[in-house]
Amino acid sequence: MRLLVIASILAASLCGCALRPRYADFVTSTTAGKQATFVVTDAATNQPVPGAKVEVSEGKNRLIVTTAADGTFTLPVEKKYVDENPVMVVTLPRGFEAYRVALAPAVVLAPPAAEPTLSTPPQGPPPPPLETQDAGVPASNG
Repeated sequence: MRLLVIASILAASLCGCALRPRYADFVTSTTAGKQATFVVTDAATNQPVPGAKVEVSEGKNRLIVTTAADGTFTLPVEKKYVDENPVMVVTLPRGFEAYRVALAPAVVLAPPAAEPTLSTPPQGPPPPPLETQDAGVPASNG
């Protein structure tokens, strides 16, 4: 019976580690850029989790970051982390029970709006013809 309890505790602790995300789940040696931005969301509400502590460590390389108000955090894209494939340990702030980690969607900036151009001439009555002399004043011949 005692052996069964120990085996259950060991199995539960191993399952907990297996559920944690790993660096290589998101970043590979072909990932573009020098940084990757992630987002931590509440598993129940899918809302961002601000103030979560994220620790990425394996062997001698260790990073600790905190999520921003929008639930995002940034990690470097480096070969040493890809090779070691560290576990991401997320410590949630009070009020949160479960989380998800994902790559943050890329932000695409819209091009600046072009100046409006007229493609057709303005509508309306034609302008009056230009007169070269005033009425009642004789033109000079000279």
